[in-house]
Amino acid sequence: MDQPEPAEDWPGRPLSEAEAEDHLGGDVVGVWVMDHDEGVRSVTVPADAPEDAVIDVVLETEDAFEMYSYTGGRWMDYGVQHKDDKEAPSMAGTLASYRLLAGESTLNIG
Repeated sequence: MDQPEPAEDWPGRPLSEAEAEDHLGGDVVGVWVMDHDEGVRSVTVPADAPEDAVIDVVLETEDAFEMYSYTGGRWMDYGVQHKDDKEAPSMAGTLASYRLLAGESTLNIG
C-alpha cells in the first residue's frame, strides 16, 4: 500500500452517499463505504456536511481496490491494491467493516 497523497479531483468536503454512488460505472464495479460511529464522525465530519456524509470509500474494479479517506479537511488517496497481488493482505478482512453501497463485488464477504 502506498503512502497517502491528496486525491485529485475530489471535493474539499465529505461526499454524500449519492455522490459516492456516482463513482459506479466505467471501471468501477463496486463502491464500498464505512459507517463510522458518532465519535469518529464528530471530529471528522464538518457541521455543514450532508447528514449521510461518507468519509471512507473503496472503489472496486475488476482488477483492484482503490482506497480513499476524508482526513484533515481533504480527501486522501491511499493507493491501489491489485486483486492478483499474492503478497498483499486480503481485502475481505478490511472490507468486512465496510458496506457495499452500490454495484457488485467479486469478494465473498459475510
